[in-house]
Amino acid sequence: MLTHGDYQSGNVIWRNGTLIGVIDWEGAARGPAGYDLGWCRFDLYLLYGRNLADVFLHAYEEAGGTTVRDPHLWDLWTLARSHETVEDWVPNYRDLGRPDLTASELRRRHTTWTHELLQRRQLHERGGVRD
Repeated sequence: MLTHGDYQSGNVIWRNGTLIGVIDWEGAARGPAGYDLGWCRFDLYLLYGRNLADVFLHAYEEAGGTTVRDPHLWDLWTLARSHETVEDWVPNYRDLGRPDLTASELRRRHTTWTHELLQRRQLHERGGVRD
């Protein structure tokens, strides 16, 4: 499957509530769809919190007519990939009108999402949570 490699809100174009384009394909490569799913969910989490990340997951599944197997593993993969660079994204979010997302705030949100997902993963492995 072709993956975007940086599928996030700064790389999509909307018109009147309809997605009309995806830009910045320089990181595109073959890979599993989970790469882009996890990346987009993380971006939405940074911008708006877990609720919207989960709304996106459900919309993605509905649009594709499928259930994503173990989506939180893709989320954790994204967090591992972004661990060293998340503070560098401040200018990207400032350009999206989010000056409140400072380097320290991005790190705080990254850490919080990591802890939430690890706890959820532990519950899942114990049979207490279904993805």
